[in-house]
Amino acid sequence: MKNNRKTAKLTILLLVITGLSFYNGFAINTGNTGPIKSIVLENEKLNISVDEATGCFSVTEKTSGHVWKSDPWENAAGLLTLTDSKGKKQTVNISKSKKIEVSKTNETTIALKFSDPVFEDGSIAKGVTISTQIRLDPKTAQLDVEVLEHKAGSFKLSDLRYPARAFSLKTDEDKGAAVIPQKQGIICPSYIFPMNGGRFCKWDDATYNRKSVGSLELFNNGTGLTMPWWGTYNEKSAVMGIVDVTARPHMEYNINNNGQHLFKGEMSTYQRIAFLDPIWKLEEEKGKMRMSYHFIPGGNYVDMAKVYQKEAKIRDHFVSLKEKLKRNPNVDKLPGAIYFGIYGGYPHYVNMPGMAFTFDELKNTIQTIHDDLKVDKAFVHAWGTFSNFVPHNHPISEALGGPEKLKAAVDLAKSYGYLYSSYHAYSPMLENDPNFTTDLMQRDADGNLMNTGSRWARVDPKFQKGLAQENIANEISYLGLEADITDITFAAYRENGKEGRIELAKYIDSFNLVNGTEHGQEQWIPYFDMFEGMTYLEDRPLSVISHPAPLFNLVYHEAIANFGKIQDPDNEVTANGDFRIKALRSMLFGRGTTIFFSPYEFKGMRPMIEMARDLVSPVHKETFYSELKSHEYLSADYKVQRSRFSSGTEVVANLGPVAQKIEGGISIPGYGYRIKMKDGSVKSGHFQVSLHMD
Repeated sequence: MKNNRKTAKLTILLLVITGLSFYNGFAINTGNTGPIKSIVLENEKLNISVDEATGCFSVTEKTSGHVWKSDPWENAAGLLTLTDSKGKKQTVNISKSKKIEVSKTNETTIALKFSDPVFEDGSIAKGVTISTQIRLDPKTAQLDVEVLEHKAGSFKLSDLRYPARAFSLKTDEDKGAAVIPQKQGIICPSYIFPMNGGRFCKWDDATYNRKSVGSLELFNNGTGLTMPWWGTYNEKSAVMGIVDVTARPHMEYNINNNGQHLFKGEMSTYQRIAFLDPIWKLEEEKGKMRMSYHFIPGGNYVDMAKVYQKEAKIRDHFVSLKEKLKRNPNVDKLPGAIYFGIYGGYPHYVNMPGMAFTFDELKNTIQTIHDDLKVDKAFVHAWGTFSNFVPHNHPISEALGGPEKLKAAVDLAKSYGYLYSSYHAYSPMLENDPNFTTDLMQRDADGNLMNTGSRWARVDPKFQKGLAQENIANEISYLGLEADITDITFAAYRENGKEGRIELAKYIDSFNLVNGTEHGQEQWIPYFDMFEGMTYLEDRPLSVISHPAPLFNLVYHEAIANFGKIQDPDNEVTANGDFRIKALRSMLFGRGTTIFFSPYEFKGMRPMIEMARDLVSPVHKETFYSELKSHEYLSADYKVQRSRFSSGTEVVANLGPVAQKIEGGISIPGYGYRIKMKDGSVKSGHFQVSLHMD
């Protein structure tokens, strides 16, 4: 009996020790085939379960009950790319490491360490370790996932995707989308049907021609992300990840792809899924490699944008247009304005034959816009007014009429209440410039020229403020300018040369003009009043498998005025549509109209200018200082959309050719609209195609 009691006590003691070991975590060998053990973090909103055998984690969002599972393809916590001493580059699943340590360091945090990853051939990356941690906020639905440390051993570590393929959507099973803030923003549905305007073949082919997989970097010129967040959602739940303010990862995207490119000569064994991964650049990253994931029950892309809007204000990116108006009353000349780009050749060529306008012709164009076309508000941006090439934006061209004639044109514009700026740029260097020199170009640490393949971002940022100081103050003073457009420099927010760009932004801002720039990034919002070009770029792979969404404006509409892109104006037919689609989308997104033309094209622009004046401008004027509160797709083909603004304005538009009904049995004609203004009045109509035969 005594022996039985001793045995029972020993058994209980062993169970207690085992329980404590289970709770605190321990090192394991991946060869263990025993039962799966997990360590759990939990609060009222989330349950986080970490598999001790692999280091993978799943998240149960309690309100909806949805479980966001770990990597469905390879059960990989992370994917590490490394190069050995012989130069061989490989990617390894860190969940196949020889040793994985998982420990619960406190009630909110789990630490993980992956040591000696195992390659496909069974060899080991000895000395390589990746240390991470996941931390659950005690009260909110926020989970921070961070790479803390990495050791390379004899290898060279480059990319780490962590977490890998987390929060994925099963194609054609999960009805939802991947949400990507590229330019203004896009959503990529996780289901291929319906055909979306006859483009099914492009969607399906994209999974085999590598157009549905790739990577995007943060804050680059047009092709990357304009905001540091992304996410996925289904019918139950949404999850978005916000990048730490100090970090610069790239984003891996896989949109309804089955990884066929990973297989050679055989069919992929993986299911099509949609996922978005952070790619930590281990050789380059200097900030905290941390993603803060927010889980939103029943959420979608609008909810994600509103979560990030709070973060944007914390990061001091958000300065409202109403605040800017208090500083400069001329900001009030932007609501309802049509943005006119008049191309006279510059900066590509000076006094270009067939393109160049005289200042008398510029004055006549401005007068026609006001007197004949009855445009009340305009921002005139003239390309081609100087005798030198960029980055030397002076002197005012004598061949085109000289300073006095240009001043007469500007004075006329100001008398109408219009804004005016000549084209300015301080970063390009053009070989066709007779005075071309490499003296101002950026060089690396070894003195080698940088950015030789592009003429638009060559000047070292440290020189750009000095170039602006050469003549901008004199130009502003002499012409009495109230606005300035500075091209290219602020299209990105790169760490390299950041200080020089900030100095230029501050210098231009010091004149207290209505400031605008091409492309734009969120960090420049405090210095600028308008961005020209948050439209989607037509030559990028994601354009064929996505739908434009106003992600940027859902965050920043009341902080920055957005107009169309000079290279993608509303008067041109591009991948973003024709005038009808662009006009309707402008009202939905709260954007102003852009008309870009050379002087010989002006007559052909008149019908579109009049339509923009009557349709888009009144909505833009009414919603300019408002928050874009919501946006939704009302039809299965994404063509019928609705936006609501804090002004009380509601816009419903049909971007397709087929009439469709919304709630209440209201029919929206093809290329039609129904707008409820803030006073309650309703405006409706539609575009139609007509033909005149002689």
